Amino acid sequence: MKAVFNEIWKLALPYQDQRDDPGHAKITLKYAQELLFREKGNEDVIIPAIILHDIGWSQLIKGRRILVFAKSAREEDKLEVQLEHQNESVRLAAGILREVQYPDEMIKEILEIISQHDTRKGFISNNDGLVRDADKLWRTSREGFAAAEARSISRDESQLKKLEDNMNKPDYFYSETARRIAFSDLELRKQGK
Repeated sequence: MKAVFNEIWKLALPYQDQRDDPGHAKITLKYAQELLFREKGNEDVIIPAIILHDIGWSQLIKGRRILVFAKSAREEDKLEVQLEHQNESVRLAAGILREVQYPDEMIKEILEIISQHDTRKGFISNNDGLVRDADKLWRTSREGFAAAEARSISRDESQLKKLEDNMNKPDYFYSETARRIAFSDLELRKQGK
């Protein structure tokens, strides 16, 4: 990684993985790098955006952060928490990017991607699509799958089915590469690997 990406990583590290999702930042970064290699996005936008996209969870109290997983929570409440974490991520990311003297024209695009990475319908650019694909691939990674199972206490086949149904929606992934990676990962998870 470029030196500036390492600086961003170090500054973001205290804010990472705050939603009972150990390894999320590292795993999504790995997927982003793989997608960059295969899909040719702009690493100067994608890498900082994926590093910083979820740091806002650190600003919400634990009960609020976990609300998005509660089966009994109302959809409006879940959306409110999603928006709150996105806004906090933008606020923290702006400070980190300015601290490392990142180019202003890149900061604008990075913050726009982060601002709605969980709530935007459709994709506004190749960079946005690849960041959001890398984030979604967390769900089928070994670590992401284990985190989801730990939250539900046991392996829930209906959750597997819901994830697979979402992955089959035409607008779920931006890139065909991400779709292929996800289905390959999901097969391994189904086999217990």
